[in-house]
Amino acid sequence: MLVPRTEHLAERPSWDCRVCAQPWPCAVAKVDLASEFVGRPTELMLYLSANMYEAIEDMRAVARGSPAGLSERFLHWAVPLARASP
Repeated sequence: MLVPRTEHLAERPSWDCRVCAQPWPCAVAKVDLASEFVGRPTELMLYLSANMYEAIEDMRAVARGSPAGLSERFLHWAVPLARASP
């Protein structure tokens, strides 16, 4: 029996994963995003940047702590992928 794939997406305004409740992008989301954007590192970085700025706005709006550290969470994991891309 095939098990349907569960998408690890962000729940707003917390920006935690809807499936595993880890800070998004969680480990599974990172693998999925890397696969989805393979060969298109600039598009991946733009997508992640846009999501990061939405997370900053959401966190400020609900006073859910400081958005500090979001660049590491959203972008830094993808930098090696961008560097390795031809």
